[in-house]
Parts: sequence; structure tokens; C-alpha cells
Amino acid sequence: MSVSVEVMERRLATATKRLTLTEAAAVTGLSVDEAEAALRALLTRYDCILQVTENGDIIYDFGPRLHRRDEKSLREYLDDALKLLWKGFVLCFKAWIAITLVVYFLIFLVILVMMIVAVLSDGKNSRRRRSSAGRFPLALFRLFLAIFEWNTARQAKTYRTDRQGYRYAAYQPQPALLQDKKDAKNFIASVYDFVFGPPRVERDPLENQKEVAAYLRRNKGILMVSEIKALTGMNSTPAALFFSDCIGRFQGDIRISDRKLMYGQFDRLLRTAGEQTEDRIQYYWDEYEPPYLLTGNTPNMNGLIIFLNGFNLVFSLIMLAGGQDEFLTTWLGIVPFTFSLIFFAVPLLRLPGVIASNIRRNAENRRKRVMKAIFANRGRPQTADQVLRLVNEPGSPEPLSKATVENILAQLVRDLPGDIRTDDRGEVWYEFPVITLELEEATRLRAQRVVDRDLGKVVFDSRQ
Repeated sequence: MSVSVEVMERRLATATKRLTLTEAAAVTGLSVDEAEAALRALLTRYDCILQVTENGDIIYDFGPRLHRRDEKSLREYLDDALKLLWKGFVLCFKAWIAITLVVYFLIFLVILVMMIVAVLSDGKNSRRRRSSAGRFPLALFRLFLAIFEWNTARQAKTYRTDRQGYRYAAYQPQPALLQDKKDAKNFIASVYDFVFGPPRVERDPLENQKEVAAYLRRNKGILMVSEIKALTGMNSTPAALFFSDCIGRFQGDIRISDRKLMYGQFDRLLRTAGEQTEDRIQYYWDEYEPPYLLTGNTPNMNGLIIFLNGFNLVFSLIMLAGGQDEFLTTWLGIVPFTFSLIFFAVPLLRLPGVIASNIRRNAENRRKRVMKAIFANRGRPQTADQVLRLVNEPGSPEPLSKATVENILAQLVRDLPGDIRTDDRGEVWYEFPVITLELEEATRLRAQRVVDRDLGKVVFDSRQ
């Protein structure tokens, strides 16, 4: 950390945290250039709101206290602790499941060997049956290895559509071992998912930053806060904080347009050494959140697993009720009873959380559709009926009611923000003037900007 950054950080920690660039230079004794570089560095470290005055001055507002962007609340620390405990439990119980499956594997192996002997001793269709029997050893070996494959999905992704019509990304399941059915999950993976649920597609923690960088490279390095809202779905305050983070992260310049609108200009991000593979730009409303699944298994598979574990539970109760031998009571009663009880209890305890998460997820997906309609009209005034027609156009997911759309619009008026007005006929209009102004200004600024991406010839090579 440079000396100028340390000086600026100490000053902000002990004095006013809302100041202009020239004030920052005056109170620290740094030059204007040094103060600007220090503030830019601190933008990526602390939350900061950038403001523009009517005279075109930029104010850096770090809030009532310096708040690190990576600072965690007490709730977040508690959530991390609970996640750690959950991971430890998952690890231990998966090991227990694996041991149990190995025991069953050995039992069924004896049965399968007897079946193979019977098949080979049958003269009818002997060639075809011998060919099928010849695949048993490999299938059995794969089945045994699958017991220790605790990751129940592959990294390859596929796209599915839920019952409401929302298309989402999902991991491909571990393939079936004893059949060639496409996209069929194998039994061992189904057992683990029955207890702990299938893995959901993980979101890259820097996905928003990468999308903004790709967006800037395709749009002449100009960025408005409203465009961050479109890319991320953030409300006004988080979007403003993310904007200042991008200024520091990508070494952008804060500019004020002729219409007194603040925007970021990122010239350095446009300089490339050659053709780059750009990350995909996906707006907030074009990627629906995956559903939360209790097991991710088919009903038949769940039924089979319930039957098998239920049989273990009933048999262990019988042993506990009538067993006289301490050894048999422990290993055929207490141990399998405890295992089977936990096996059923975990998914039941997860069920309320899955239901609550899906309620939140459905609300978020509906919000995306309404927000898409707002940006499609560039924030200009619309009635609820006009938005309703857009969100329910042919090919859309589940139809939304007018009451649902009105509730979401009222929330977005507070979040983005916007205005609600009633005309002379009593009709209610929803408008988002800031979005309208910023999108129009961004279009104008890009139209008049000429970008030179050529780096010129290489004049020095470190290999020479």
C-alpha cells in the first residue's frame, strides 16, 4: 500500500468522510493527482457513494464510518459457522452412508454372481447372454467406485425448464451405471442427493464484475449506474456502491456529461493486445435462478430409496424389541436404527428451507420479468396493463396477474427508484425518469465517441 493511500485512509478514519477531490488534497497535504490515485484505490476497499453537484463537482461519500466492502456482519459470521458445521456433518454422514453401501454392495455382489452363473448355465440365447454377463464385472467395478464419488453431479452444465416455464442452468447428473439411458442419474448419486439435496449451479463471485468489463468493451467504455442495475438487478444503493467499485477496480474516470449526469469512462479497459474471447453479457432478467430441489430424484427412485431405508428401520426396530444378544442388538439394532432415522430426518428438516427458498426464488424470477419490461421501455411511463402485456407475451413463463405486476412495480419504484402518478382519467402510470435520462445519455455519448483500440507496434520485447 502506497504512502498516499495510507495518509488518505488515516484521514478518512478520523475526520469527515464526505469530501471532494480538492478537499481531500487540502486536508491531507497530498497533490491533487496523489489524492485522486489514493481515493481511487480506496474505492475498491471501502463502500463509497459518488455524488454530483449542480456545479459539476464530484463528492466522495464514504458514509458515517469506513465500511470495508468485504466486511462481514454478525449474521454473516453466524451463517459461515453454520455452513462449516453443515459441511462437517455432510462429510461424516456421507462416510457413514459409504460404509453402509459397501456392506450392501458385498451382499448384492454374492447375489449377482449367483445370477451370472445361472445365466451362463442356460443354453438358450447363450451367446447374447454371455455377452451381457461379460459386462457385469465392469459395471460392478464402476458401481463400487461410485460409492466414493460424493460429488453427485458433473461440472458440465445443461439447461432445463421448471413447471412454471423458467429456463435455468443445472449440472448434469452422474450417469447411470447399469443402463444406457441418457441423463439418468445413477443410484448411488440418488442416495446421496436424497439426504443432502443435489448441488446447484454455483455463481462465480466475480461474475458481475466480468459482465460489466465485457459490457464496457463492447460499448466504448461508457457506463451509467442504470446500466449496472440492468446487468445485476441491484437496487439504487448497492448499484451506486458497485459503480464506485468498478471505477477503482478498472481504473475508470468519473465524468460529468453536459446534462449533469455522472458516468464512468474506462479507456484503459479498451486497450487489448489482440482478439480476446469476451465473457457473455447476460442481463439480470435473462438468467432465471435455478429451483431449490429436495432430492432431484425421480418419484420412482425416491420410492425405492424410501422402501430400502424403511426396511432397514423396521428390521432394526424388530432387533431392538426382541434382541437378547448385546452384539446383535448393537450392530443390527442401534446402529442401523440411528442411521435410518438420520437418513429420513435430514431431508425432512431441509424441507421447510427448500420451500421458503423456492418462494423467494419465484418472487425474484417474477421481478426479473417486470424489470425487463421497464428497461425495454427505457424507463418511460407505463401502466400496469401495458407492463402486463409485455410480461405475458407468447412464449413467456407462467402468466402473471395484474395484482402481482402492480405489487412488483410498486416495489421497484422504491428500489430503482421511480415515480407513480395518476392522470386526469384516474389511470396510474409508473415511470423511472433516472433510467430514461441515463440510457438516453449513454446512447448519445457512445454515438459521438471514437475509440482507438490499436496499441501500435511492439518496440521492446523482454526476450531480446
